[in-house]
Amino acid sequence: MNNMYTQNRNNIERHVKTHSQRSDEDRSAVTILETFLRANGKISTNFSKEDKWPNIDGTLEFVENPLITRRPKQNFFVQIKGTHLYTETDNGIKYSLKSLAFPAFIYLDVTLDPGLLFVVLNPDCRGEERVFWKYMSVDFVNTLNYEHDSATLSFTSDEEIKNTNESIEAFCDKLSDIICHHTFVKQLDNRPYSRHDIEKIIRVCNEQISETIDKFEISQETRDSISKRILNRLYDLCSATLILNTIDEGFQNVTTRLAWERSLLNLDTKYLGTFLRGLQYIGNRIPDDGQSERLMLKYYDFLWQIRKSFEERYGVSILQNLEKFPLTIDKLDYQYYQIVSEVIESTPLDPEPLGVSRFYIQKKVPFFIGKERYYELTLQLAGVYATKYNRITAYTKDNISTSYSVQIGYKDAIINLWGVNSHIKIVTNWKVSIEPSCLNKLGKILGFSLKLSSKFGEYGALMNLLTQTGINLLDMIDLQEVSFSALLDSIYKNTNTALFKDVLTKLRNNYSEKSTRVGCHVIRYLLLNLREETIESVLPTQYGKQLRNDDNLYLSSKCLPFEKNPFISNLVGRKTSEGSAIQSVLRVAGNDSLDVVRPYLTIKNQIKQTGEIYFEESSVANERTIAKFNDSLDRWELQQGHQIKCENGFVYIDLYEKTTISILQKLLQLSLTGNKGQREFNQNYIKQSGIAFEDPLKESALRNVFVSSKIILIYGAAGTGKTTLINYISNLMAGRSKLFLTKTHTALQNLQRRIDNPGPSSDFISIDSFTKRVNLPDYDIIFVDECSTIDNRTMSIFLEKMNSGTFLVLAGDIYQIESIDFGNWFFYAKDIIKSYGANIELHNTWRTQNQTLINLWNAVRNKEDLITEILAIDGPFSEDIGPKLLEREDDDEVILCLNYDGKFGLNNMNNYFQNANKKGEAISWREWTYKVGDPILFNETKRFPLLYNNLKGRIVGIVKDAESVTFTIDIEVILTEMDCQGQDFELVDVFDNSSRISLTVYAYDDNTSDLEDSSRMNSIVPFQLAYAVSIHKAQGLEYDSVKVIIPQSNSEKITHGIFYTAITRAKKKLKIYWSAETMKEIVSGFATNESNGKSLEIVKAKLAVTQ
Repeated sequence: MNNMYTQNRNNIERHVKTHSQRSDEDRSAVTILETFLRANGKISTNFSKEDKWPNIDGTLEFVENPLITRRPKQNFFVQIKGTHLYTETDNGIKYSLKSLAFPAFIYLDVTLDPGLLFVVLNPDCRGEERVFWKYMSVDFVNTLNYEHDSATLSFTSDEEIKNTNESIEAFCDKLSDIICHHTFVKQLDNRPYSRHDIEKIIRVCNEQISETIDKFEISQETRDSISKRILNRLYDLCSATLILNTIDEGFQNVTTRLAWERSLLNLDTKYLGTFLRGLQYIGNRIPDDGQSERLMLKYYDFLWQIRKSFEERYGVSILQNLEKFPLTIDKLDYQYYQIVSEVIESTPLDPEPLGVSRFYIQKKVPFFIGKERYYELTLQLAGVYATKYNRITAYTKDNISTSYSVQIGYKDAIINLWGVNSHIKIVTNWKVSIEPSCLNKLGKILGFSLKLSSKFGEYGALMNLLTQTGINLLDMIDLQEVSFSALLDSIYKNTNTALFKDVLTKLRNNYSEKSTRVGCHVIRYLLLNLREETIESVLPTQYGKQLRNDDNLYLSSKCLPFEKNPFISNLVGRKTSEGSAIQSVLRVAGNDSLDVVRPYLTIKNQIKQTGEIYFEESSVANERTIAKFNDSLDRWELQQGHQIKCENGFVYIDLYEKTTISILQKLLQLSLTGNKGQREFNQNYIKQSGIAFEDPLKESALRNVFVSSKIILIYGAAGTGKTTLINYISNLMAGRSKLFLTKTHTALQNLQRRIDNPGPSSDFISIDSFTKRVNLPDYDIIFVDECSTIDNRTMSIFLEKMNSGTFLVLAGDIYQIESIDFGNWFFYAKDIIKSYGANIELHNTWRTQNQTLINLWNAVRNKEDLITEILAIDGPFSEDIGPKLLEREDDDEVILCLNYDGKFGLNNMNNYFQNANKKGEAISWREWTYKVGDPILFNETKRFPLLYNNLKGRIVGIVKDAESVTFTIDIEVILTEMDCQGQDFELVDVFDNSSRISLTVYAYDDNTSDLEDSSRMNSIVPFQLAYAVSIHKAQGLEYDSVKVIIPQSNSEKITHGIFYTAITRAKKKLKIYWSAETMKEIVSGFATNESNGKSLEIVKAKLAVTQ
């Protein structure tokens, strides 16, 4: 390989040393080109008609916006050739370049200036001149055969410049595109560079990045604009730093691939490999407006680490003005992080013993105080029985770089917030610690029967390697054979057993990155994180089929869609094709597949951002790339509706349109036929029932329900009595078989408590459970509540299973938090189902008598212009974040937060309020602390099915010993002794509105290889502290007093639906803690986030619905 490289380099150097004389045609071409390139000050040429410079004919400076600054954005090297010898083609010309000196020069020279070749046809024939150009990209210069003396080049019509303003402007736009993704370090993928070359790249990158940051303070550019300029140089800087590190290890002829592999084997350099992978994902795409600064805020941490590395390893100072880059951290956050940093610096950081619990690093946020870097960690309890609510927050100076679970050692420290002492955890020790059962189950998939435990020497050696290097098993099996074997030897050189060695070897042999075996995508995805719940989801169930494959992998056949195309199909039980998870899939499947599915992912992203389903074709892709994607789909994927369809200039994903249209068609059909005799039945019932209607809308709805339609849609804001109307209809239809459905267990429990007399032939279940059932009884009437949370796919399946003669009641609020998966049907149905008595919207609010609250709810719901005035004056509902937040104003009070992490996240807010609770001493159990008097919410748990998700409670007693902790809890539901039979808790007492129970959580030891599932389940605390809860978890709950806290760092995540849901949880008091700037940003965003409704109009047209 090195010999081939040497021969190629010799050929390239031979071309660079050659010299061709300038012809008269070349001189005339220079004149013509200077005439063409008049671009309103955007292009400044410095060309020569004679042989002034070797290999080039001059330079071209490009000024992107001369009205703002005359400073050139980029310099280009130029060669200009004139000729009469060319061949016309269908889409351009072919031209023979007689000398390869210019592309060879570009190939060899380490420069950040791109090269442009101009060919002028007929330069000395007035009126017949034509100009073509070609960008000397990395890909292009690598396609030339330097063993030859010349090359035939093809130019397309897109590469022609015409002597018109429009054509020159188009050329300038293409130069801007080149500038945004040009880098010559990408050549390193194909050939090695010298230390001198690498140092030159680093020096130039440092100068350009530092200069850009310096000029921010005096220029009028936005942070996004300077971020875009900095991003141009990051690939070069990252690659060069990677290669320099590898050269210093003693390697010669270093390529990017080798340097990347070496970075994975050292915890101190792993960040460079991660950095490079992120930059490669961006590739040649130019971020949209506003996105470059988001990337820079992420990459700032990498730049900080590069600077630190150069200072420590080489004594070289680079990026010295990095702190001037405008991070714009919220003032309150900065003050808090400053306090945390001071505590960390004053705390001895000698390693503490590791705890027993394992955690995944759910989120890692760097923050910078002075020139020091710290991390705020959100740690998620690992294990198949843990929930997303089992989280803690901790702080550290260590860059804990692993995707696997870890055990931590930490010191407790105290900070003072607004006069209240609060405990924080400072991580001083950590180690990768994968649950042994994960490794055993991975072995089972591959055909090995393992019983590893944490006592095994090989387990400890593997964990040590993963800790010291930061590598994961996917990266490990993708290493070159020599590196992989060296790591394997380092694990097993001193161990008594080698049970897992065969697993690693089989993974390397069969499932490394070039593998095409069936199952490779699933296996590779599992190796990224080794999460037990993910591994369990891919195993065949008792009655499920096994995936057909040559290796007899023990995988469910439900993995097949993901295996075929992981970018468009989710792994069974996971959402792997959504959002940021795509980057994990990219690591598993590679870049080539991504390019094919990009149009599909673009549409999905636009659907998520806008709620629309139809998009202009030009905003997605061209016909060729869409056709290429469609051609890649197999018959099953086409049947699933993954095809992109084009119609009247719009494109859409087939599945999204199909489910939308089919749901609305069925609802329309139900709305067009009523029930003979129902009018008289309703009138008689209302007379006999003696209901004293306070709301005439409810009375009207009850009179007309099912008279002309078999369906009624009930819309209304929070507290308008949607459930009350459902109860009226249920009583009206007494004696009929009924089914009550909701999306969440919380909503189901709320509904069940508020239905007076559902009757003996009634069922309350979740809609997900209903859609999974095979044998279904026929119901006379089905009620579905919280419809805005039900996605299209679930609703479509539900309607297919529903008997055509069944009456249907659908209720919800389209302005509250929407469904997690795509769901537009309930929103569209409001405008489409118009039959008499089939659609009712309730307006009067009954949850509260506080008129100022009602006025605020209505203003926010309708996105009125006076929201800011109502927030500031009427309550006032707004308050700056400060000490008043910690003052409890009501026994039935809750703090609502969006996130778990951060100064004002759930973890810290619960910590602050718990410290203010003086009712009992703090009892620590593992990494959590509990007190008598703590309010709690139960999480969904298999161990305690009767204690449903979101059940409110309060701790009244705690008893702890070495092996267990017992909680006595008052819960807000009345239970009987019969209810509690077979439950794993004790019913202690029953009061007027609550019950007292006792339950025990046990410690566990994973040193045994066959730990029972029940033991692990019994080790999980089934509830979370609830001084503060998430806005999402609060949906369906109500409190006398609600405090919503919205720091600036969360402002862009607060959608209209989330904000409206939060403020409508209050019955009496509401206070929103935020800054004036945050309030302005959120309220102004309500208008800008509105959809233009074009999809609704298209759907109406297809359904032939008239206004």
